[in-house]
Amino acid sequence: MSFDSILLTIFQRLHGERSAQGVYHILRGKKSGQTLQDVEYYQVKLYYALLPQLTASDFQQALERMQANGLIYINELVYVTAKGQMGTGSEMWRFNGWNYRGREREFGRRLALLVQTLSNLRRGETMFMPIQKELPTQQFIKGLLRNQSSSTTNLSTSLRKELEHALIHSSLSDLQRTIVSDRLTGYRLTASTWEQLAESLNISTMTLQLYYLEALHILLDFLQQQPNLQLLTELAVGCRVDTYLTQSAERTQKLFERGYSVEQIASLRNLKLSTIEDHFIEMAANMDGFPYKEFVTEEQMEMVWRHVEQLQTKRLRLLKQQCPELSYFQLRLIIIIGRSES
Repeated sequence: MSFDSILLTIFQRLHGERSAQGVYHILRGKKSGQTLQDVEYYQVKLYYALLPQLTASDFQQALERMQANGLIYINELVYVTAKGQMGTGSEMWRFNGWNYRGREREFGRRLALLVQTLSNLRRGETMFMPIQKELPTQQFIKGLLRNQSSSTTNLSTSLRKELEHALIHSSLSDLQRTIVSDRLTGYRLTASTWEQLAESLNISTMTLQLYYLEALHILLDFLQQQPNLQLLTELAVGCRVDTYLTQSAERTQKLFERGYSVEQIASLRNLKLSTIEDHFIEMAANMDGFPYKEFVTEEQMEMVWRHVEQLQTKRLRLLKQQCPELSYFQLRLIIIIGRSES
């Protein structure tokens, strides 16, 4: 796994129909209508908000490196070369960016601080420098410990057993088990830095961090099915997204459910019609049973998808040329609904 191979996979999915900036927005988790639409259109939910702190300079460096290596070429849009297609490999990514959107890192911080705290308290050490400086993380662990009736020794034993069970049974790779374990701090035991791990494992720091990120997603997905792992389940509280709609789209949804039309909602909320249409695209992508037949007919959907298959593209401008009687909103909706149903 490498950052470049992840980028190649995403570029490959986009079929040369989006700019590099569009991929940057996907990785950062931008909440614009265009980005959310792209995530659904091209089935890249795994990678959405995967790297919310990714800098523009790091992303640009990766693009330049990939161009120099002959993996991609850019002509406004990004195209993967034959060499780049070979570089995507066959590895199945197990990210779950759509469901966690950066919150998995908070789970990692909580776990590290709880392990450190119980390890020190069990040895009678109450004065130690917390490995996590973030106040919300510290407050969360203090609150968790205050609500426990078991002794420190019993809690420590329970956490060790739960963590061992999760590491063994959650389909992590051996490398990921090593990374997760070595990033934990205990009594008189300091976690390995990324640089130390990179040197000892002979793997780049960025690649190690991606494996760790994927490991957190795998562990969190595993805990969804393991409610008996009480302490780890408590650490995961709030790390999974509870609603996939933006707050603004939720307000639009409530008005729509009360019977208001798209135009009426735009007027009531004093927003552009295009903004409200973006909300409806969000709703169509994320709501079961969205009433799309209020906006398009089955015949219109079949017609658009015939053109998609014939042209091998989902670019709206090209589809609009083939279906001038349909609005861009209707075209976007058909693509979203068609993809969801398939």
